[in-house]
Amino acid sequence: MANKKKIQKQAVQAAPVILKVTPIFPWTPQIKYTILLVLGFFLYVNTTQNEYALDDGGVIIANQYVQQGFAGIGKILTKDAFSSYLEKMGAGQTLTGGRYRPLSIVIFAMQQDIFGNSPLIRHVFNLIFFLATIFAIYYFLSKYMFKYLSYRDDMAFVATALFAIHPIHTEVVANIKSLDEILSLFFILTTMIFGLKYIEEKQRKFLIISMVSYLFALLSKEYGVTMMILLPMFFYLYPGIKKGKELGYMLPYVAVMLVYIIMRFSAVGAPHGNEGVKLLNNQLRVDPYYFATPAQKIATEWLSLGKYVALLFFPYPLSSDYSYAQIPYHSMANAGVLLSLLVYMALTGWGIQLFRKKNIMAFAVFFYLLMLLPVSNFFINVGAMLGERFAYHASLGFVILVTYGLFYAIQKFPLQVKKSALTGLLSVLIIACGAEVINRNADWKNNTTLFTKDVNTVPNSAFMNCDAASCFINLAIQPQNEKRKEGLLDTAVTCLYKAIRTDRTFPDPYINLGLAYYFKSQLDSAKHYWDMVQAGLYPNHPDLKRFMPMLAKSYLAMGLDVGKQGQTNLAISSLKKGISEDSTNAEIWYNLGGAYFTKQRYDSAKYAWIMAVRLKPDYTEAKNGLNALSK
Repeated sequence: MANKKKIQKQAVQAAPVILKVTPIFPWTPQIKYTILLVLGFFLYVNTTQNEYALDDGGVIIANQYVQQGFAGIGKILTKDAFSSYLEKMGAGQTLTGGRYRPLSIVIFAMQQDIFGNSPLIRHVFNLIFFLATIFAIYYFLSKYMFKYLSYRDDMAFVATALFAIHPIHTEVVANIKSLDEILSLFFILTTMIFGLKYIEEKQRKFLIISMVSYLFALLSKEYGVTMMILLPMFFYLYPGIKKGKELGYMLPYVAVMLVYIIMRFSAVGAPHGNEGVKLLNNQLRVDPYYFATPAQKIATEWLSLGKYVALLFFPYPLSSDYSYAQIPYHSMANAGVLLSLLVYMALTGWGIQLFRKKNIMAFAVFFYLLMLLPVSNFFINVGAMLGERFAYHASLGFVILVTYGLFYAIQKFPLQVKKSALTGLLSVLIIACGAEVINRNADWKNNTTLFTKDVNTVPNSAFMNCDAASCFINLAIQPQNEKRKEGLLDTAVTCLYKAIRTDRTFPDPYINLGLAYYFKSQLDSAKHYWDMVQAGLYPNHPDLKRFMPMLAKSYLAMGLDVGKQGQTNLAISSLKKGISEDSTNAEIWYNLGGAYFTKQRYDSAKYAWIMAVRLKPDYTEAKNGLNALSK
């Protein structure tokens, strides 16, 4: 009988004894919730004044399924997240395993039908879900994560405040497209909250809510897959849950995972490699390690993981892009690579040690590590070396560990000292981080404000130089900037030459360089760079279909102008260049025929007028020319 009781005691992890302490922040939970939500609101309310920026264009504005509203939801649920964009670019699947994250895109489609293309409404939705995430974080930390620790409410309050003010989150909240990141973390949290409520209260409604939340988390973004490890880990570490029951509690979530896998396979197919990425890289820029050796790839991936740690501790300056070659390729002998490797080895070792001791902080360690794993490029190509949005989930584990460390450091201090220290620290951080967040939100106003700012932060990025140049070109052709036109175009040209020097295989800088020269009225230079793209870099680039006819019309205008000055040979040369850009322009053929007629090259004139009539059967002037030749 005694042995039986002993076994029963061993089967249940006894809840630790919680020392009763006087709260550092003696406010009710309602007041703490209010402070946190007000803090998050005021830091990010200025994002509602912003327009569309960065990926918003491809995911929302140019997404035909989103623009169809409710009618497009069926396609969104059964296709890759980037299928609409890839179809327009004339490309197939370019990212390993595809991208199936329809929930945010479905919301965009619903918003489209109800509110139209309003960026205001979409920014408001991002803010609302971010505030909901802040609420869920505090609830999860106070009710579960820190439940059996002294100062649990204070720790939950500090950790959530650190999350709310962290500047690295500006990209996620300010970029509408990143609603997928916000939804993912929110539903991961609600999965855990209601899953634990079900275990404690045995009410089936909580299990149903938890399972639906998990499906939504998976449909938001792929981070939810990590919950197959993190959820049973938390069940194992959480005091009061019978040991050995973890896998049983996981069965409903495994069923949800199977449903998700079926949905994903039907939409993007079975997991596949990205052999076509190297070929498509010249078109879509999807592989940041395109030029790296295998050894350089591994080393630079480790370096990038180290940069996440640096950005979480010191998030300044921030950028919307960290692509090639802003982060140069490195070898394993590089000091930064070795330091990053050591940090992550130490963190992993610490996590294992905490796990063996059944310390709940092991969950925070592995939450950080596992949430970075899908975006590390170790297993799948995510299309970027580094991204601030990729740190959004991992930052929760980070702030939990930082808060735990803070309270551990001050545990022996008198209460008033603890209060003064934490209040002072939070005040300084709120002011410093708040100023950066509000200013950074303004950078996300639109592509022009974002790219022209970030090109100074990441001056070695081919991608950013190209995009910034595009913005300078757009500014140059606006009537109000007529006096600044040449200066803006020269700045664009400088950025584009830098992008080409960085990556000579990237077609977009050549496209934009041709456009800059076009607006500088240097038509031969424009033709030279567009011909380079057409000759091999990306022959079917969609922009060529727009720009070549535009160039042809300019050559026509030039030909007419020099023709009036009696420079017939120069006119013929210009008109022939126009035809090489757009052989379907009947007006160019007609005027070429006229120029040949002036030079008494009648066979050439006849051919040109015949082509004009073929293209435009009712072209009276061309017919009159042919009639004149037949007499």
